[in-house]
Amino acid sequence: VDFRANNDRVLAMADGEVIGSGNTDQVCPRASTGIWVLIKYDNGLANTYFHLSSVVAQKGTRVKTGDLIAYSGNTGYSTAPHLHVGVMPAAAVSVTTWASKGCPGKNYTTPVVANSLYLNPLDYLPKADSTMFKESMLGD
Repeated sequence: VDFRANNDRVLAMADGEVIGSGNTDQVCPRASTGIWVLIKYDNGLANTYFHLSSVVAQKGTRVKTGDLIAYSGNTGYSTAPHLHVGVMPAAAVSVTTWASKGCPGKNYTTPVVANSLYLNPLDYLPKADSTMFKESMLGD
């Protein structure tokens, strides 16, 4: 799922551990996920954040719900600033190095999971209410 965002704070969805982060633009600019982070949560789920401007929580960091992880951005194969969020079973995802199709002869390192195992992130995020929107508009 893509969310409109431009250098906004990206927060942990639950308690867990940062499994990895990276930047595919260092291998092949504008061709893949850009700056990314993968978190595996204590509840058996994991999530990815792609197209970030920067990552705050590094590999091995234990995070709590609401901790600052990163900032949204416009890196990788992205046509505008946004936050790409994926949710999947934690056991189904791993950080893998694979051959770049966009830059032959180069290899990316990114989270990889079978397409059939992605879950809908909207099923796991808190439901929005008018209070959340007011706080967001005020910069809280």
